[in-house]
Amino acid sequence: MKKEGTNALIKDFINKSKKLNVAIIGETIIDEFVHVNYEGRSMKSNCSVLNLKNKVQRQVGGAGVIARHLKDFVNSTTLITNNNNEIVKTRYIDYLNSKKYIEINKFETENFKEIEIDTNNYDLVIVADFGHKFCDKLSINDGFHLMCQTNSNNFGFNRISKWKNHRKKSVTIDKREGALQCNKKLSFKNKKDIINLFNYEMNAESLFVTLGENGSVMTDGNKVFAQSCYKTNIVDTIGAGDTFFSFASLANTIYGNDSNVMVIPSLAAALSTTWLCNDKNVTIKRLIEFNNQINTNEN
Repeated sequence: MKKEGTNALIKDFINKSKKLNVAIIGETIIDEFVHVNYEGRSMKSNCSVLNLKNKVQRQVGGAGVIARHLKDFVNSTTLITNNNNEIVKTRYIDYLNSKKYIEINKFETENFKEIEIDTNNYDLVIVADFGHKFCDKLSINDGFHLMCQTNSNNFGFNRISKWKNHRKKSVTIDKREGALQCNKKLSFKNKKDIINLFNYEMNAESLFVTLGENGSVMTDGNKVFAQSCYKTNIVDTIGAGDTFFSFASLANTIYGNDSNVMVIPSLAAALSTTWLCNDKNVTIKRLIEFNNQINTNEN
């Protein structure tokens, strides 16, 4: 989409999203980054030897950052999350060399209480199920937007089909989660793959699939729209999928199953790769400036 068209779409998106009251439900995750320098391999145990630096960063991720991303765009955000049970992912990284050496997870997830949500009380309800049991205690009626994420802690066990009895407004998954859902590798290079995935226990009005460097696709079971990535200087791709999901849910609420629904989520996801993990969040100002920057670089 050309600069003039993208600018007009962003303006229209902002005007319409500002009227919406949004609920975000799911696990808030603390992303902790411990900065290190790599010193080599241990002579005796064949493991990496790291020199700890005096720098530790803690960031709010998961459902917490989804709420932060959307806050500047909507009328109100209500975050329903694990306030008393901490989920921490600690990564030891050599930031200068863009290298992660180890990740340590800490979960306190055994005492979540049951929560009841009526989707009719909000204009948009987002459920971000990161597989740490918070959403397993959720009682909710139909009509929400869902992401059900696969990660190292729940690989193969937190599939989107666990929500098949709920009729969703939209579902967002990545390529690997799509393959796990169908129990086979999918290229997503043709319409048939996308439609087959849509028809496999999705029970949703729309399906978004993120494809990494190959962009994203969306279908309503009939039409298929593809969106390429916006090129930028990537710092870190962690959190880009969550960003895409945030704005795909919002754009789907505004535009439904239209080709325009792909632009803002893709632009926002590309913007979020320009900082470390969730160090910042998407704002109206940052999105507009990023769009102008992209268009300037292309001209």
